[in-house]
Amino acid sequence: MSNQPVTAEDLYLYAMQLLEPEEQTRLENFLLQSPEARAELANVRGDLALLALSAESVAPPALARQRLLKEVAREKKAAPAPTLINRASQAPAAADAPHVSESSTSVLDRKPLQADSSKPSHDAPLPMRSYAEDEEAPRRNIFAVMMPWAGWAVAAGLAVSTFDLYHRSQDLQDKVAFANASVVRATTNSAKAQQVLETLRSGAAQRFQLTKQNSQPIPSARVTYLAESGSLVFQGSNMEQLPPEKTYELWLIPVGEGRQPIPAGTFKPDERGYASVILPQLPKGVLASTFGVTMEDDGGSQTPTLPILMIGS
Repeated sequence: MSNQPVTAEDLYLYAMQLLEPEEQTRLENFLLQSPEARAELANVRGDLALLALSAESVAPPALARQRLLKEVAREKKAAPAPTLINRASQAPAAADAPHVSESSTSVLDRKPLQADSSKPSHDAPLPMRSYAEDEEAPRRNIFAVMMPWAGWAVAAGLAVSTFDLYHRSQDLQDKVAFANASVVRATTNSAKAQQVLETLRSGAAQRFQLTKQNSQPIPSARVTYLAESGSLVFQGSNMEQLPPEKTYELWLIPVGEGRQPIPAGTFKPDERGYASVILPQLPKGVLASTFGVTMEDDGGSQTPTLPILMIGS
């Protein structure tokens, strides 16, 4: 076995399984022969366990500092003892070995502890290099410091990802709702356009031409009415402009005596005299004898106000 002394740094590296195979075998043999080394290894493992549980500081645990101070104090007290014991034990042999000086004996006393396979020493302290150097060994284990924070980092990342997915889902739902509303509006508009087209093309539709006499140019209007569905399309041209707060109102005059005219919508012509009424709310199945137009107050009326300005034929 090598005569190289075993240090505290070697014990730290051994506890963390960072030694080379040859060094690990040498240290294991030394541990088998030295109880002090085994005790020191147990303390090192305890320090490393405390360090691994620490998440706020990379400094050695308080127990390691206390143990270090105790070891320093114990070595200071025990430092003179080996010299006195060795001098006393070597006194009877001074006659046989006069050439051994006191200085050489002191040097031998301070020689690092070696394992003795025949009779291991139980009182000699474990040789160490320097506690100042050993204090830096736990600081190199950055993984033990970072591991407690790894879970929090992963949780924060998952929280951010979940928040982002939630907002994307909300945006997608809004887009789907907007698209559905657009489809509904398009379907409604398409249905109305189809109804207007059917009213204009139907052979069963009644058609009336409304004119006003003694007016240049002559106002005229065309009504296409489908009694079966109650659909009506009114188109006027050359209509005279209205006084303020007045409106034109179209009336459906049913077939049969004594029947009251039905309001069929109000309208105001544009600056060119054009006007229209498209699909007003009318009851279904009412046959019309004719249509008329009167002038009413804004908002319309439930009964026509005479005179009737335009009448159908």
